[in-house]
Amino acid sequence: MFASLIQKSEDMNLYEDDNLNYSDIFDQRGDDYHSAMKLIPSARDYEFNSLLNQVNIEDGMTIVDIPSGGNYLSKYLKNKVTVIPLETSEVFSKLGNSQVCEWSLLPLEDNTVDIIFCCAAFHHVQENDRKTFIKEAQRALKTNGKLVIADVKVNTPVASFLNEFVDNNNSLGHIGCFMDDTFSNHYETKGMVSSDSNFVEFPWIFTSDLEESIQYLKLMFGIDKADSKMILEEVKETLNFSKQQGRDSYSIDWALNYEVFNKEV
Repeated sequence: MFASLIQKSEDMNLYEDDNLNYSDIFDQRGDDYHSAMKLIPSARDYEFNSLLNQVNIEDGMTIVDIPSGGNYLSKYLKNKVTVIPLETSEVFSKLGNSQVCEWSLLPLEDNTVDIIFCCAAFHHVQENDRKTFIKEAQRALKTNGKLVIADVKVNTPVASFLNEFVDNNNSLGHIGCFMDDTFSNHYETKGMVSSDSNFVEFPWIFTSDLEESIQYLKLMFGIDKADSKMILEEVKETLNFSKQQGRDSYSIDWALNYEVFNKEV
């Protein structure tokens, strides 16, 4: 279903075992990704706040962040909540001091979690793991608990940038299986139903230093086969890289689709 939307040839199968999945990728380039996040920690403020805005968060809740990367989401949670960071990448688990797990086996007790967040990673998760993850989320969530999955949407400039430019200029490639309008229906289960869907556009805001801003993108996306001039030309054309109006900082246009599932039973 989803593979055909970004298929590069009739023979490609995104879910064959020899394709790189999330843990394969970030066990190799998690350090560079984390370096980008440390270089400009505020760059993705709008993205993380948009994620949290999809649900109502109250004091006393238990919240799971998977995959948590370097445990980036925690600083945006202003409520008095318990945060459980989980990772499927060994490298990221060490960087973020999070527990290593499998998508298909979450180290969580039944009916104990209020909200599970999964941000910008599902496109690197294989189909079997996606389906078992949804079931595991359903098991761990309390009744009326929420699963929020945020990811890139097909046929958008962001999807084009990742699956074309990054794919061609990252030694590991980038083949992402992105969301389309049938995503929620495809992953709904009995008792785990779609309750909301929002496509949100926002900026990533860098600094006034052009070289630093391009370096952030190079590290974030593992772009090791294109020089800074090539990256700059691409993001100007595809992602509207420019100085923010009325500000001295550079920015790009970014967007994610936010799918919210509700556990009914």
